[in-house]
Amino acid sequence: MSGVLRKAADVSRYLVLPALFAVFIAIMLTHGPALNAWLPHWDALMMIGTVTLVERVYTYKNRVSQRGVFVRDVTSTFVNVFLTGAALAFVVLPLLDSAMRRTIGRKYFFEADTLGPVWLQVVTIVLVISFFRYWIHRLQHHNEFLWSLHSYHHSVTDLRAMNDFTSNPVDFALRNVLIYLLLSPIGFDSTAFFIAFPMLAIWGVFSHCGAEVKGGWLNYVFAMPEVHRWHHTSVVPEGYSYSVNYGVELSFWDLLFGTYYAPGKDGQIMAPRIGHPGGLPDEPNYLKVLLVPFGLYGIVSRLGRVLPGRAKDQMPAE
Repeated sequence: MSGVLRKAADVSRYLVLPALFAVFIAIMLTHGPALNAWLPHWDALMMIGTVTLVERVYTYKNRVSQRGVFVRDVTSTFVNVFLTGAALAFVVLPLLDSAMRRTIGRKYFFEADTLGPVWLQVVTIVLVISFFRYWIHRLQHHNEFLWSLHSYHHSVTDLRAMNDFTSNPVDFALRNVLIYLLLSPIGFDSTAFFIAFPMLAIWGVFSHCGAEVKGGWLNYVFAMPEVHRWHHTSVVPEGYSYSVNYGVELSFWDLLFGTYYAPGKDGQIMAPRIGHPGGLPDEPNYLKVLLVPFGLYGIVSRLGRVLPGRAKDQMPAE
């Protein structure tokens, strides 16, 4: 009987993420608006919580403790889930709307019914967004300044649902928010966006699942954890300039453009050591993640030292 249970457990490692994907999509499509009115961004919170539970059930063999960066991860998740997208939309959407009305005299390039059936619009949105995110992600590894922002995301020593949103807000916005805003003037049916968005958002969190789960043939389509861990390897594979597996949610872009890498042994994808490719340690101080790339952390820290009350607080006891 133990052999049967062991086999069932092994099979479940392949099924757990696809099953959760189907459940999440069903919940979002049937109850999404109502739940969002009750708790904004409930979907991100639900995915993080559920995937964290999966990490407990299917313990990863090379698990590295993340307790020392828990506060940073919670802070960054809050900022990027609740503030980053809203702040960028506040700036970008009025500019896009003004530009559209000045150039073509209306808000959208096309009427939604001229862009084909909803299912085709969903496919188009998914492909366009994933394509953009693949290339902006590559640029974040190739451009020196963008890498200074993005490198903090690569300092993590283990992939977890809790550190999927651990990024400088500008880095996060470029990769995860900007393309949605740029597509808004096209005129896609709102239903198509409503369906496409959760499909894309879910796999972003799933790719950071720190559980001992398997992808099988899905590794060639989606950015499954086994594949995405190689994007976070501390040693860039030989023959690749900066990194591998740039696909944020879909891995077939990596197959198409020659950046897919998932070495196997005994029929299983090997597990890399995760960490910054330059050897930099993980940064637990969120203010440094936020300010250092812009050269502002030193100014803020010096300002903190001269604030009223600080000198008194730091005086030695009598």
